[in-house]
Amino acid sequence: MRDFPHSSNNVSAVVGVLLLMVPTYFVTMSALRYDAPGLQFFNNPILILGTLATAFAVNARSILSVKLEREKPPVLQIALSLRIWNLVEITLVLLLDPLRATRCQSQVSRRCIQKEELSD
Repeated sequence: MRDFPHSSNNVSAVVGVLLLMVPTYFVTMSALRYDAPGLQFFNNPILILGTLATAFAVNARSILSVKLEREKPPVLQIALSLRIWNLVEITLVLLLDPLRATRCQSQVSRRCIQKEELSD
């Protein structure tokens, strides 16, 4: 039987919180319409999507257990653990992604309106 190891619950929860700080800061400052320090740097979609995807993957791997038993026929066992902090972070990732998309679109449309006003 082959068991795929998974990371410690506490480590994945802490890493997830650290990773979610970037998109949370971006969405919060964009929603409040603050021109906060570093907001232009965090406006990079690759950075925001990368942190969201990494946080999701780290936390999903922590609650998911996969075992492959080499028998005739081979059996794949998948188990899901209910670890509250990891589930909360996965839910936060799934909530922040649509908010991020909305905020990015609103910022782009605001910039377009400002450019049109300047050109008139």
